[in-house]
Amino acid sequence: MELYKYFPKPSDRMGTIWTLSSIKDAYIVEFGPAGTTHFAIEGMMQLNAESKCSVFTTDMDEADVSFGKTERLEKAIIEVDQNHNPKYIFVMASSISAIIGTDIESVCYDLEEKVNAKLIPITTGGYNGDYSLGIEKTITMLCKEIVKKKDIKKEKTYNIIGNNIDMYNFLSDVEEVKAIMKGAFNMDANTTFTAYTSMDEIENAGDAEINIVLRNEGIKGAKVLEKSNSIPYYYGRPYGFKGTMNWINDISERYNLAVNEKYIKEKVSAVRKSIMGYKMMTRELSNKKAVIVGDLDIVMGLASFIEEIGLKVEKMIVKHSVSKNVQERVEEKYKEKVEFDLNEMEIEKYLKDEEIYLLLGDGATLKLQNKSKLQFQISNPNFLKHNIYPYTPLVGFNGVLYLLQCLHELQKAKVAG
Repeated sequence: MELYKYFPKPSDRMGTIWTLSSIKDAYIVEFGPAGTTHFAIEGMMQLNAESKCSVFTTDMDEADVSFGKTERLEKAIIEVDQNHNPKYIFVMASSISAIIGTDIESVCYDLEEKVNAKLIPITTGGYNGDYSLGIEKTITMLCKEIVKKKDIKKEKTYNIIGNNIDMYNFLSDVEEVKAIMKGAFNMDANTTFTAYTSMDEIENAGDAEINIVLRNEGIKGAKVLEKSNSIPYYYGRPYGFKGTMNWINDISERYNLAVNEKYIKEKVSAVRKSIMGYKMMTRELSNKKAVIVGDLDIVMGLASFIEEIGLKVEKMIVKHSVSKNVQERVEEKYKEKVEFDLNEMEIEKYLKDEEIYLLLGDGATLKLQNKSKLQFQISNPNFLKHNIYPYTPLVGFNGVLYLLQCLHELQKAKVAG
């Protein structure tokens, strides 16, 4: 049994709820106690996000649990269909109904002729893995079940896959990605999976020419769209100056897209001036130790940025599980430094014994006992931060400038303190 001071690792069920809840006109019926559904939705406040969908719970009693009765669920689905007339209803098992083996798929099959909505069973009940698995399965399901086949594409358009509300800086990061795609390639976003979008937009994701995948959990969904709608995909997040330039150049070469050199020149000039000035003011950064804790793509991306500004990456901790294939994709230089799926006690044991200069982590990790001199939040869960202004990115050219500013302010505050 693992003990936690703050939050245990969220389950696949939570990943599914986070992925669907930010979609306008999505309807979810969960078979379970009202309290569990309430807790899941209320928990989004820790993500600096709001629910855009409609969530209904059936409630349960002892008979439902003891005898496996599903009448409440069937009645709730029919009621939502009649009163709200949705195109789709996502039907979920809560942790309790999942553990007693409620067959959500059979319920949906039996009700197909009784409702107008398309019923989509969700089988992530909280026992199959952590939130990253739920996110991956739900994005993939949306690509399979909702996206319509389109033979004609909208020119100069792309989808963003993997910008979800569980990503700490999702509001600002997606705006920066859109700004880069517009400035560098004159391309416009078509559909975002899944914050904040709508069911209609997801239906029309097949219109896009390419998919930009920002997190590992979106790759399977992108492969579905590659097969069903002939949309190629590019996977990666543009962190740091070098990382952003590589990201742009890779997309340009892979899809034969001309780059707006004027835009690039202006951005490169601004970033280089800032980096040079920052290095002159902060020579003490050289070879100071940094530790990064968070989700896979954030940890991997920020490692390169940290090295760009002279810090030494001592350890990288990914707080969720990943497959062996994903682990094998880690750059060779980082393989000895990265650890996966550590719990709070394991992380705290490491941090309280290690002298480090900069700790980049989630809100819970930053509260653990540690010997870091500077701390900066990069991931959820979140306790104190309120990210309502959507132009403070951690990715892209502006992400470089914003991170440099934040680190400089942290240093100044440390000296003044």
